[in-house]
Amino acid sequence: MKRLHFIGLGVLAVLVLGVVGCVNVVLPAVPNRVDGAEAIPPVLAPYGGDEAVTSVAGWEARKPLLRAAFETHVFGEMPAPAAARVTRRRVVDDAAFDGAGRIEELTLDVAGFDRDMYLVLVVPNAAAGPVPVIVTQHFCGNRAALGGREDVSAPGPGACADEGVMGWGVKQVFGRWIMEPPIERILDRGYALAVHYPGDLVPDAAGAGETVLDAWHDGDDAGARTGAIAAWAWAYSRVVDVLDEDPRFDRDRVTVWGHSRNGKSALVAAAWDDRIDAVIAHQSGTGGATLTRSLNGESVEKITEAYPHWFAPRYAAYGDNEAAVPIEQHQLLALIAPRPVLLGNAVRDKWSDPEGAFLAAEGADPVFELYGSDGLVQETMKAFDPSADLAFFLRPGRHGVRTQDWDMFLDFLDAHFGGPRVASANG
Repeated sequence: MKRLHFIGLGVLAVLVLGVVGCVNVVLPAVPNRVDGAEAIPPVLAPYGGDEAVTSVAGWEARKPLLRAAFETHVFGEMPAPAAARVTRRRVVDDAAFDGAGRIEELTLDVAGFDRDMYLVLVVPNAAAGPVPVIVTQHFCGNRAALGGREDVSAPGPGACADEGVMGWGVKQVFGRWIMEPPIERILDRGYALAVHYPGDLVPDAAGAGETVLDAWHDGDDAGARTGAIAAWAWAYSRVVDVLDEDPRFDRDRVTVWGHSRNGKSALVAAAWDDRIDAVIAHQSGTGGATLTRSLNGESVEKITEAYPHWFAPRYAAYGDNEAAVPIEQHQLLALIAPRPVLLGNAVRDKWSDPEGAFLAAEGADPVFELYGSDGLVQETMKAFDPSADLAFFLRPGRHGVRTQDWDMFLDFLDAHFGGPRVASANG
């Protein structure tokens, strides 16, 4: 029996690796080019009947038009702002991570939802004065993000397994930090962390997610029903509501961070919420930083078939007809200008299409320059400059979150927001 049990675990592990790795391992060969990218509209050219933009005032006037187009054709209607209300606050551990940080959990009541949203704050104990904060979303819930602590509330529906063979397999394929950030390293660099699980509001599952979104949507245009990406972006802003009321956090150094689908929602959050001071979107792919017209990676048809709840229903109509989309992702990046943006990528992550993301950054650059920023200063994908306001890095390997990625993230934040590092609790 023991031998059969062992064999069963081995088979399960192989299945886990096959399932979670299929997106990046079993991919068709893709060309090292971007078809149709030359057709993207110049970001300052006339758009939607208005004139070409030649000033910051002109760009600010165009932003509502671009947001409306994204809502209609890609992400669905962005819900109206509705401040989250803190109904409970408790200290989980005031000397966590060998004394380096204090963990608190806040229970939030969010308008329009019958489920609570849980926000975990990790604050460096050695820091003096308001600290910069990184707001993160994670796939497997707050417990997993804190290393499996059971004294943190259990996540809502749809959270992935973070223990046993399944959790082990996911980490082997996607990297040690796929479920949790390197919190000790973040604290040592002087940053606080705000962690929330977007599935508390909208489950990341087609049926359950669409049910919640259908009930939430109150607009007249069914084709622009709010998608999960927009709802999760809205959740980032509800966290910012809470941080804005807490004097421990620096309101001028708030960063949103997300990987893959959460990278998409991080970009949308920053494009709609000017209180967000920087965004790190790691391997955000189609519907994120990558050009929709780029045919190198995941197509609109594939992504909307697999995840119909992520986007406005109308977005699926552009499957196999990406050139007809009247709004492009370089315009999404431009909506964030001149605030710092970091786009993380990997050489073998073809599904997320690094080439298309770099071209989108090039396309957005004129708006950064309009504000007096140098914008994208690198001429190649591998010439990462953490001090640039529009930065792009490319590491070896596939989709996932590695130690090298977090080194790049923190170097980028240090270049823009970092002060003296706090002393490590470990000396």
